[in-house]
Amino acid sequence: RAFIGDEVDKAAARANPAEDMVRRMGRRANARREAGALDPIGFRILDERLAAIAAIQAGCERIAGTPLPFAYTLLLHRTAYVVCLLLPFGLVSTTGWATPLFTALIAYTFFGLDALSEELEDPFGIEANDPALDGLCRVCEISVFEALDETPPKMIAADKFYFS
Repeated sequence: RAFIGDEVDKAAARANPAEDMVRRMGRRANARREAGALDPIGFRILDERLAAIAAIQAGCERIAGTPLPFAYTLLLHRTAYVVCLLLPFGLVSTTGWATPLFTALIAYTFFGLDALSEELEDPFGIEANDPALDGLCRVCEISVFEALDETPPKMIAADKFYFS
């Protein structure tokens, strides 16, 4: 493995472990270039890839650190309740006896979107229905190991997912 033992512990102690790991990879690549083990073109390509990884990681940090504004959540809740409360009065003249059915379907959609917005507020969590980030990372790790002709680790099985 590229990062073992003490380096992982040092990175985990940092405020932003992922950013620290990218920085360590950059230092290692620079050391390889200075030692002559990496040609300038290869180093430039590797440095560009590390910069792209750092930019993606920074974007993920911004997503994870930006909650939905309270005003948005409040407006969404109130709008859903008001629409569902007033909808039967607007539908009764055209749908007659089927008004409760249409109201229920539309209410289900509105409240489902409301619940979905709360789920999407923390996309990198470890609760049920959150993306299986450990599994996604393991897929990338397996690809790297195979590219290096090394024995890849085993795949992580999906856990804590509700399919409804």
